[in-house]
Amino acid sequence: MNRHNGGSRIGAWIETCWHRLQSQATGDDPIIQQATDRVVQIADPVIRQAKCYRQVLADPIADSMRYFQSLLETIPGPVVLQRSRYYDDPTVKALFASPDELDEVLRYDPENNKLRQQGSTGEVVAMMTMRRQERTVFGHKQEGELIVRDVRQQAVSFTDHRIVAPSANLDTTRTGIVNRGLEALAMVAMERIALLRANKAELQGRKEYLQGMVKILGVRSHRQEIFTALTSHNREDVCKVEQMLAQVEVELETLRQRIGQPEQSLAHLEKVMRSPETILTARRQNLRLNWMGVRVDDEPESEGNDITLAELSLEADKRSAVLVTFTLPAMSDSRP
Repeated sequence: MNRHNGGSRIGAWIETCWHRLQSQATGDDPIIQQATDRVVQIADPVIRQAKCYRQVLADPIADSMRYFQSLLETIPGPVVLQRSRYYDDPTVKALFASPDELDEVLRYDPENNKLRQQGSTGEVVAMMTMRRQERTVFGHKQEGELIVRDVRQQAVSFTDHRIVAPSANLDTTRTGIVNRGLEALAMVAMERIALLRANKAELQGRKEYLQGMVKILGVRSHRQEIFTALTSHNREDVCKVEQMLAQVEVELETLRQRIGQPEQSLAHLEKVMRSPETILTARRQNLRLNWMGVRVDDEPESEGNDITLAELSLEADKRSAVLVTFTLPAMSDSRP
């Protein structure tokens, strides 16, 4: 029995050492180090003052990167974006209102302009995201041999197109999308940290105001005592303000325990990085649209085209996404 327990302890010790070595190896990975630098700069640069912040963030960042890599399988494509294919490809026609809009998106997108300024030309792969809008329209619908008029239908359109992580090859684009996911998490952490700081500053201002009111009421009461006795109203005012001040001090102390030190900001960032699946998700988005962009999902006999996209959800914000490929014109060709 003792021999068995000794072996178990040795096995547990070896397992612990192995996990530590794995963690250290992850922390020394230059890709993880670069990712850590980016997310810390976005979330709160003060985190760099926290002890061992790189080691703390190494595993959560690595896990988040693996999570975003798994989401890439949800994004279909690449779809060829080309003006001449607009009327031949149902997906392209569904995503853009016209061939002119397609050209305009590719010509003026900020990410494409960055590539042009770097002298890049030729074929480009990227992720394109957009907002899906549905509006109610009334049209005709065939039911058997009858044509029914003024039928309520849902027309689908897409707006606010954005090109994400464009590059010359798919692997680089996929890496860029993963990095964008990390940046999105860092921004969520930044918002939470900034909100806590704003609440703390507001409470500090209320505390100073109430302290001033206590002082004013105290002086006023002392002045009145010289000529007359204090009334119950005077005492109630002082008591009310003191109670408000005590409540503010309790709330302020609670916030001090959550924000104010580098280690506290680090803890908020670590928490976000450990739960990417609660912040950013992706799922397949299947639509069946007719030539007018009206949904005919429940009408298999109607003429329509199946459109497959991904729906990315960043907390309450939802955007459709698809991988695309297109030809990036030279700088001179991009000007109207």
